[in-house]
Amino acid sequence: MKIDHIGYAVRNIDKAKKSFETLGYVFEETIEDRDRNIYIAFGEMDGYRIELVAPISEESPVDTHLSKIGPTPYHICYKSDNIEADIESLTANRYKVLIPLVPAIAFGNKRVVFMYSLAVGLIEIVEEYEMKSV
Repeated sequence: MKIDHIGYAVRNIDKAKKSFETLGYVFEETIEDRDRNIYIAFGEMDGYRIELVAPISEESPVDTHLSKIGPTPYHICYKSDNIEADIESLTANRYKVLIPLVPAIAFGNKRVVFMYSLAVGLIEIVEEYEMKSV
């Protein structure tokens, strides 16, 4: 698997984008993901990608994270060319599936899964997809 991006939980996606643009990141258009109750914006700088994730409402899972910890990086996303095999391998190595494999609008409806390890924390895995140029 290869790293795709680092996910950041933020309260206000527009304010966060401006702060990261000051650092040199260039962003794609913000995506409204009603299925997950979040706004998403991908940014890139020097080949490094980040994903800003902000809650649409208080029912968003990222809102709970923000209430406890505040704005912070909170997951690493990996691209997989065999997502079922990677899930099986990670499960055998003590990772737990937190959010099952489902299509994600942010990746052109490629499937994603969120897994958790006590030693590593939260990771996301996405099926191999064609990345947009920023």
